[in-house]
Amino acid sequence: MLKEILASLEGLTDLERAEVLRTLMSGQTVLQKVKTLLGITTEDQDDVLEYVIQTVQTLVLRYINWDELPLELENVLAVMCVSYYKAAGLGTTAAAPGAVSSVKRGDVQTSFAVGSGSSGSAGTFNLGNDNGDFFGWKTVLNEYRKLRW
Repeated sequence: MLKEILASLEGLTDLERAEVLRTLMSGQTVLQKVKTLLGITTEDQDDVLEYVIQTVQTLVLRYINWDELPLELENVLAVMCVSYYKAAGLGTTAAAPGAVSSVKRGDVQTSFAVGSGSSGSAGTFNLGNDNGDFFGWKTVLNEYRKLRW
């Protein structure tokens, strides 16, 4: 599982990776871990973050067929919540850019599709629905998945 966490942190310096790992190994709540990983120090985003945590946790629990989240998946949940928060553009007032809808090579033009009434990334952002991979975490989640009769 540590390998998957480290792979999801590509692009960070060694110092930043060490800080992320220190955060994940601490005894903080999931909300505190998510806030630390996002660099949020105030409480003004707590409602949004709680919603993100609740949404991702519900989908993960539904996928693995458990009633409560196994303790071993708490750090995975925190990293998944950070991915969801960033991909959905929840920390900004502007809508997140969607998939590229057009590209023009001469004089370089790129356009992003933005869905009406939702964040533009909704079409490309997948939390495991429709055979999605939960940000690449499906292999980790499969280890905890119970069969349903």
